[in-house]
Amino acid sequence: MNFILTFLAAISLGGIWDFRFEENKSLEQVYDLDFTANDKMCVPGCWDMMPDYYLKRGTALYRRTFTVEKDFKDAVLEIEGMGLRGRFAIDGRELGEYPYPYAKLEIPVGKLCKGEHEIVAALDNRFDKEKMKLARSFYDFYLFGGFYRGVRIVEKEPKIFVRTLDYRTGLIEVEVEGGRKFRKTLKDFKLWSPEEPNMTTIEVDGRKVRFGVRQIEARDKKLWLNGKELFLKGVNRHDQSPLGGATVSEIEWVQDLQHLKDLGGNFIRGAHYQQADRFLELCDEMGVLVWEESLGWGNGQDYTNTLGDFADPEFREQQIRQTRDMVRNSFNHPSVIIHAFLNEPGSWSKECKSLIDELIATVKAENSGKLVTFACNIWETDICNENTDIVAFNTYPGLIPCFPGEPDSFKRKVNDNLDTIISTFRQRYPDKPIMVSETGCGAVYGWHDEAANVNTEEFQNEYLGYVFENLWNNPDVIGYSIWQMNDNRTYSRNSEDQPAKTFMGISHAGLYNFLRQPKKSVETVRHYFSLK
Repeated sequence: MNFILTFLAAISLGGIWDFRFEENKSLEQVYDLDFTANDKMCVPGCWDMMPDYYLKRGTALYRRTFTVEKDFKDAVLEIEGMGLRGRFAIDGRELGEYPYPYAKLEIPVGKLCKGEHEIVAALDNRFDKEKMKLARSFYDFYLFGGFYRGVRIVEKEPKIFVRTLDYRTGLIEVEVEGGRKFRKTLKDFKLWSPEEPNMTTIEVDGRKVRFGVRQIEARDKKLWLNGKELFLKGVNRHDQSPLGGATVSEIEWVQDLQHLKDLGGNFIRGAHYQQADRFLELCDEMGVLVWEESLGWGNGQDYTNTLGDFADPEFREQQIRQTRDMVRNSFNHPSVIIHAFLNEPGSWSKECKSLIDELIATVKAENSGKLVTFACNIWETDICNENTDIVAFNTYPGLIPCFPGEPDSFKRKVNDNLDTIISTFRQRYPDKPIMVSETGCGAVYGWHDEAANVNTEEFQNEYLGYVFENLWNNPDVIGYSIWQMNDNRTYSRNSEDQPAKTFMGISHAGLYNFLRQPKKSVETVRHYFSLK
């Protein structure tokens, strides 16, 4: 397994931990370094996918010991995704509280001497409007409790960032965090692209750094990769497993990437949160382009009752911090070409524009060689795309609300909606690339009907055919990411702020079902992807 940074020492904390769960209780109510465990739990793993705690909300307490063979001068507790809110301690020493679901956390520990140590963690997966600003019950995907990915102790080292300055000559800039910058011209280098995903490794201060030489640009209404016009053919993808929840195996990651390549696609939008480092490594190696975004969904919208979010200084600060950390964590992944945030925000408001402009500035300040945008669903009155590199929009004509009508009427609704939105944005932004970041519809795997009624595989296939026919003939469109790759878990019966509207708590909009089995529309997608 290759890491972008090679650490001097690392101790994996994966395995079986002592465990206790307190249903419907907050982290503050139950946090206790000396708690009495009454069960065991896997790390990584989501407790709310386990039989005794299935889809339950509350606070889980974890404890384990670990052995340090050699002193750490300045240790860091690295957690690659947890949910939803966590508090941590080592040897009784408090390490702080972190309200950042899905984010890679790098928590300062300090000196850690040779010998045996004990770590205690409390994870709260309840929706608490005062304590948990970034994850809400109305988000249209299930938010799990647990350690989603790896947990380990590492020695602190400065990050190393590599920028491609000229893809034609191999000129790069290397920046050591908190230290120096220098430029270097690579010899005998190979460009990174989806067709030829060549990775490059250099040595800096005795450490190996892996990256890809490539340049992405947005200009003249188009996207350009290494000077060649680029069209994005892809899917939205939730990082979910039918058995593991937010803990997804490498087998499932590779399955998804192989499915995308088999469709003829080149692009994944990682909805709606930061992606696992190992998943991004696989995208690097397999030549898949990635849109990575920080956590947010429907904030500042009337229908989510969150008009005050953008005036909340804590919400704003957390959005900025998680976005900055995301950019830095995936800096050297050539597969990541777009960074984004705040899926479907209330982009009609000045308060929203203020935050979005600040988030855009945050991304661009890192000079990571990525483009920046957000997925917009308010095309009539949107004011927030002024400073984005790409205009990206989500739309579901005839589906939200669901009045498709007969085929001719349905097709007309799709065409009128897409044509109107695209022409509106083109008039507003004459030179910007425009893409459809979401549209799709549900189909329950195995449900068939000659009349193509709603939620059948025939209905999904009909809808996607209308969308492709429109977009593939519109020269203003530079890409389309289908909603979505796989079925995923979303609102359950305890969804609180939103009606439990999905069948069995599952969004069935996937081209593949939860078990990665293909639906009828896969052949239609493969056909249209082959035309671009």
